[in-house]
Amino acid sequence: MKTVALLPALAFLAFSAIAEAQSDTAHHRAVYKQINENEASLKKVSGKYKDEPLEFTLTGWMEDGKLVKIVAKSNEDGAGVEEFYLEDEAPLFVFSSYFKNHLSKTPERVENRLYFKDGDIFKWLTTEKDAGVLHGEDYVSEGERLTSNCAAFVTVLKKKGSAAASNAQAMQVLEGVFVGIEEGDYFHWNMRNSAGEDVSFFMLQPDASVEKVIASPEKFIGRKCQVTWKKSTENIPEAGGKMEIEQIISVQWLGKK
Repeated sequence: MKTVALLPALAFLAFSAIAEAQSDTAHHRAVYKQINENEASLKKVSGKYKDEPLEFTLTGWMEDGKLVKIVAKSNEDGAGVEEFYLEDEAPLFVFSSYFKNHLSKTPERVENRLYFKDGDIFKWLTTEKDAGVLHGEDYVSEGERLTSNCAAFVTVLKKKGSAAASNAQAMQVLEGVFVGIEEGDYFHWNMRNSAGEDVSFFMLQPDASVEKVIASPEKFIGRKCQVTWKKSTENIPEAGGKMEIEQIISVQWLGKK
């Protein structure tokens, strides 16, 4: 009778223990879910980071100018991948995976889930079969490695994000009618804007949409177009050195041919 009476109590204690174990990571799981659900709407940036002999290929996602997720793939044997989920651009949760004994016929895929609080790992779950007991010093060293790598990754990706934003801001668009290409020391793209003013752009490093016009510009004269252009400082020896110029990047033809 006593044994039977104890069963509900033991079940309740087990359920309480599971609930408590899950509650300490509830915030982490909520942030993880929100970031992945919103990923398509976040700004995506990429870059590389070297820490010899390792090299990491990085992909980051930004929200309101801050990185919230980073995926780092290393060139280390085992195809290691680490996913950082960030709060205030510091690790909150890290999911990592790699193949142990990757050269064997049956490599073991190892997954680690590491939960951070106040800058330190407080929970570490691993699927490694012979991981043994993880001690305090293991938590500290792994936490320091991940935090240090994360800070370096954030620096690289934020620079890439700033450069991309600056480049995007530098690009401008103009609609008008194509007049022709002027040849001299440099090719110039000539067009007339909607106000009837003549506009000329240097043709230094345009894309293929502009390049194909060079062969037969007469075929395009009089056609309405939209060009993407930017201001830049270039070395023009014929003009005495560096100078600010306006150069065409690409063209899109409007209306029927």
